[in-house]
Amino acid sequence: MGASLMTPSAVAAESGIQSADCNTWSKRGTTGYAYCSGLGTVAAHRVKIVCVDTRGVESTFYGKWVGNAKTSSRKCPGTADGRVGILRVGSQIQD
Repeated sequence: MGASLMTPSAVAAESGIQSADCNTWSKRGTTGYAYCSGLGTVAAHRVKIVCVDTRGVESTFYGKWVGNAKTSSRKCPGTADGRVGILRVGSQIQD
């Protein structure tokens, strides 16, 4: 018997996520933010940032899990001396 594959919208509907809408941004190139709405009452989200140092080494960090219509944030460690900054900002949804 073949495995059943679910589309992302089917997974979202099954988990209670109505229509997730996430916005991500950074401030001063050191802190990343993610704001998601439309998650329903059972889902959570968090910001995911990729930091890069002056040597080009990339590291991934996550913000705290927050509920619907809340903002998650995370700062790259070591930004005080200007040697680390944000390369990418995204979000991660948990149902």
